[in-house]
Order: sequence, then C-alpha cells, then structure tokens
Amino acid sequence: MRLGAVLGSGALLVGVLSGCSGAAPGADSGETDTDAALAQDVTLTWWTWSDNTQAQADAISEAYPNVTFDVVKLENPDAVVTKLQNAVKAGKGAPDIVPVEYQTVPQLTLGGALADLTPYGLDSYESSFTASTWNSVNVEGKLVAMPSDSGPMVMIYNTGLYEKAGITEAPTTWDEFATASAAIHAADPEAYIANSGDAGFFTSMIWASGGQPFTTDGENVTIDLQDEGTKKFADFWGERLAAGELSGLSTWSDEWTKALTQDKLGTLLMGSWMISGMDDYGPAGRFEVAPMPTWDGEPASAENGGSGLAVTAQSANKAAAAGVLKYLAEGEGRALLNENGFPSTIADLENPEWLDHPYESYGGQPANQVGAASAESVLPGWQYLPYQGYANNVFSDSVGKALGSGGDLNEALLEWQDTLVKFGDEQGFTVNQ
Repeated sequence: MRLGAVLGSGALLVGVLSGCSGAAPGADSGETDTDAALAQDVTLTWWTWSDNTQAQADAISEAYPNVTFDVVKLENPDAVVTKLQNAVKAGKGAPDIVPVEYQTVPQLTLGGALADLTPYGLDSYESSFTASTWNSVNVEGKLVAMPSDSGPMVMIYNTGLYEKAGITEAPTTWDEFATASAAIHAADPEAYIANSGDAGFFTSMIWASGGQPFTTDGENVTIDLQDEGTKKFADFWGERLAAGELSGLSTWSDEWTKALTQDKLGTLLMGSWMISGMDDYGPAGRFEVAPMPTWDGEPASAENGGSGLAVTAQSANKAAAAGVLKYLAEGEGRALLNENGFPSTIADLENPEWLDHPYESYGGQPANQVGAASAESVLPGWQYLPYQGYANNVFSDSVGKALGSGGDLNEALLEWQDTLVKFGDEQGFTVNQ
C-alpha cells in the first residue's frame, strides 16, 4: 500500500492532443447493461501490481460463475502505466480492467486510455465515496475509475523519542512541530523529527498547506509553484532543512528502516494506509497516531497515495468489466478491497467496529479514528498534472537536490516549474500562457 513515485512514466499519452488517439475502442458491443453482461460467458483480462488480485478475482467468479479472469501480475504501478501506454500507442493489447494511481489518472485519461464509466451507471455511487477520492477519478467531466483505497494523511510519531526531548504531546500546529524538531535534534544529534521527503510527500504537503500549484483545463495547463500554500510549506520545510533538523535518508531505504527501529527518526507524515504497517518497525507501543499538524490548529489534510480501478478504452467487454467494478463498489466486493487498504468508502470509514479496532502497534490505540477524521478534512480543489509521473521523476533534479544539500527550496521549485512548463509545451499542452 505504499505511495510509489511513478518513476519512468513520464512519457505522456499524446494521442488526444495530436487529434489522433491511439486508444482503439476494440469490438465492444456497446451494451451498457452490466447485469446482463455478467450473466454471459466472458473472460476479462485484469492487470495488477498487487498480490491480492487473484484472490479477489476468484471470489468474483464465485459470485458470477460465467465470469473468468486472466490476472496478469506486473512488477509495480510504473510497469502498469508503461505497458498501458504502449498498448495505447499500438492501438491494441490493453486489458479490460487496470488499476490506476490517483496521481496518474489525468495522464491516462487525457491520453485516451480509460473508458468513461458513466454510461454503465457507476456515477450513482458518488455519495458512497469520500469527496477527495471521488474527485480524483473524475477528469474533464468523465468518471474514469472507481476509487479503491485512499491515503488521508496522518502523523505517526515515536512517543519515546519525543518524550526524551521533553515533548509530551503530539504537535497540533506547525509551530509546535518546529519546536519539537529542534528539541529532538538537540537532545540527540543523530536523531531527527523526520526525513526530508520525496516528490509524493512534497506534493501532498503542498496540498495540505492549501497550495494548488497545478490546474488543467483541457489542453491548457497552469503551473504556479510559488502560490501561497506552496511557498508556505517550502519556507517552513526549508527552515528545518537549514537548521540541519531533517534526515537525508530515502524513504523505504534500509537505512530509513534502521533509523525508525533505532529511535533515530521520530515522525512519519504519510497516508493512513501506513497505520496498519508499523509492525515491522520495532516493539509494539513505541508509536502513536495523531492528526496532521496544521497552520492554525484547525483540521486540514491531503491525500497521500491511493488508487482506483478502471476499464480501458480498448476493452471489448466494457459492460462486464464495469459490472465487476460495481460489485467491488459495495458489500462483499468492497470488503475484498478493504482487506488490503485504507477505505475510501464513507460507510466503512464510519463503521464502529473498524473505527474502534485496537492496534497493538500503538499500544491498543484505535488509530483508524484518526485516519477517518483526516479523510473528512482533506482540502478540496487539488489537481495533479496531466504528466505527474514525469513531474515526480524529474523532482530529484531540482527540489530533490535542494533537499539533499540544504539549498533554497523556493529556487528549486522554480527550477522544477521551468522544467515542467517546457515538457508540457513539448507534449502539446499550452502551459502558463
């Protein structure tokens, strides 16, 4: 469930912009009755990066005996995007069902890779999902995926490390976070409140700070990596960086894991999918989960990771594939998805049994309550670039370098912006004009 940078997926699907989409519609019958489609003999190809998809497919086949699946396991989200892009360019070879990270939904939609699910009635599920995840799968007036999991941000912190520095309560504001940051590093020069982060972290923190640096309207893209929210976070994080209070360890690296387990890294600012993932980082009870700090103490959060399921434009079995997504939208089908991710469905986020589940990792804390509250406070209006994969990939050339060297983050953001404007123009978009 980790948030993954879409490394290598920078090649934009440019068919739509050039006026000639490579996403051949296939031999789909045009049938929109999903129940009728699922009652017929059909084999659906389902690409995935998850180890759990085959079990889900088997369960769906039990519910719909005429439906069989050819599950194709690929290495990671990047591999799925790359393979789908190649299929679009070739005009053939796409599966029926494909997972899509929220950050790459605009890219794949504008490239003509994903089918509009509205004709199959999936738009009726809008009230079932959190506003942020539903917004993530609606692009240019089309519903192009159904939300699977979500990643409203929380703060997971090492209570012992904080207390050693004299901090007895979780910071509720960024000013309090700054105080804790200085105290932790002063108490132990080898300890840090957090690591400096990567592209996914940085964009989520900009979002949580009220920034909206990316907007897209058709072929017109606006990039402003010095808007108020973006600059607010860059200034704050740059101060921590200049003070030497942030670790340079790469998230998920062996060294990062070692720092967590040896009480040298005090805080994870991540999606709520990480709530259930702390068993590998030391004895139970060392960590607690708290809401994200905010600028004024009022709840404000962002999504950090998560994905949905889509039907491809090339599928010859769109109605049946859409029927599978309907099954997975609620009831037993949704329970299958929720077994391995943080929910995006409101009913599940409000389920008392789930909310009150005690986590041994946090000494019995019902930490899902914090994640559910975060889902309600995700700030509206966020958009990803229609080439977010490329943006994440080149982040290390500018902002990443500044994070590693203690450089000026605002200057680095402007350098990143220049790169993104140039790339967008090369891909056929009209950027910042």
